Amino acid sequence: MSAKVVQTGSLKKGLVKSIGMYGGSFDPVHFGHLRTALEVYQQLRLDEIRFIPSADPPHKEGPQASAADRINMLELAIAKSPGLIIDPREIQRRTTSYTFDTLVEMQGEFPQAELTLVIGTDQFSVFDTWHRWEELLGMANLAVMERPGEVLSDFAKSLVSCEYASKITLCQVTQLDISSTRIRSELNQAADIQFLVPHAVRQYISEHKLYQS
Repeated sequence: MSAKVVQTGSLKKGLVKSIGMYGGSFDPVHFGHLRTALEVYQQLRLDEIRFIPSADPPHKEGPQASAADRINMLELAIAKSPGLIIDPREIQRRTTSYTFDTLVEMQGEFPQAELTLVIGTDQFSVFDTWHRWEELLGMANLAVMERPGEVLSDFAKSLVSCEYASKITLCQVTQLDISSTRIRSELNQAADIQFLVPHAVRQYISEHKLYQS
């Protein structure tokens, strides 16, 4: 595997000017994650976009695959994609994964960088349920991955038309109806997940017998 996995504090400060932060369980990572991340990276002309796998996400059940397996699958998925890297800080933290804590750390490491949280429309619509959400908007921009046909909540609509509007970018991305939940269900029924995940990830899942009942 040759994907770049960064360690907290391992990069020199000031070298990176714009960082996208894409959090999630990635259980497993699939083409829906990868294509949308690439499109946001290109649309916003970011220096890098970091996949930040969570250890214990507050808004959903914990991941089925181990932290090591999820990191390994991410490495395989983005091995040949410059600008897409893996940041394991939340897994290493081994506590509830609050984005606020991650942003505080990132600001300390990259005080001159512009930080952008990359989230989906579903997360944006309930952004007011996030831990210290108003402070988050003071610390980072939001890139909202907007797929055709998705509808924003009234709360989300209010955000894009108030004082926070300049912090929020709605990014039109390719609609890929793929989810990690669906992939796990398919695997549990011994179905083939070809073309839902990268070939190397599919092989890894098979070799390590992940997501099987």
